[in-house]
Amino acid sequence: MDTLPVKFDDLREIPAFHDLPAGQVRSLAAVMVRRQYTPGQIIFMEGDHAGSLWFVSQGRVKIIKQSLNGRIQGLCLMDRGKCFGSCPLFDMEKHPATAQALDQVTLFILPEEALQQLTERDPQLVKALMFIYSQRLEHLSRVSEVLGSWTVSDRINDCLLIYANHDAEQPTVELTHEKLAALSGTVREMVTRHLSLLEKEGIVRNESKRIVILNTNALLPPCACDDHE
Repeated sequence: MDTLPVKFDDLREIPAFHDLPAGQVRSLAAVMVRRQYTPGQIIFMEGDHAGSLWFVSQGRVKIIKQSLNGRIQGLCLMDRGKCFGSCPLFDMEKHPATAQALDQVTLFILPEEALQQLTERDPQLVKALMFIYSQRLEHLSRVSEVLGSWTVSDRINDCLLIYANHDAEQPTVELTHEKLAALSGTVREMVTRHLSLLEKEGIVRNESKRIVILNTNALLPPCACDDHE
């Protein structure tokens, strides 16, 4: 796969590196690489060797996991500025989930060897990576809540909010019922039935190849108000 260099100004936009001295950012830019992925392309698979850190520059990446019964569960969505594949921060050798490009994606990658060298000699970078660590703990808490207490309807609603294009005049979701089912950990028939109910209640409008959200607040799952403000 073709790789391109990472520019200083682009790297500075990543939240974890906002407060790093310019010298450290230049050091990172010198060893990081840029890669592009097309919609649906797999970035890495569950069980693959983990050693690099991945940062989203453009687009969205979905993190998914397959259960023992073969069902795909969407765990989270990584958009611009987010880091994923942070297994090296937890001394994990293999990826516990799969990363897949949701749309056209540009990633900045800190390779394994460069990560090890930089963290050994640069305490400022270690501090920045601890910021990522805190983000992952917050997300793990949210995933535990979703899997442990939310209903199927709550999970579908949450996926609609997460995957919606909020830059449009009205938020729209351009995902098939099958993809929504995979991301919310259910089956396509359940998604179709739930969307029909939401449309009857005036919360969404089902159109060809997209779902228009008419009432965002009505989709907020329990205790999730702060996540979608």
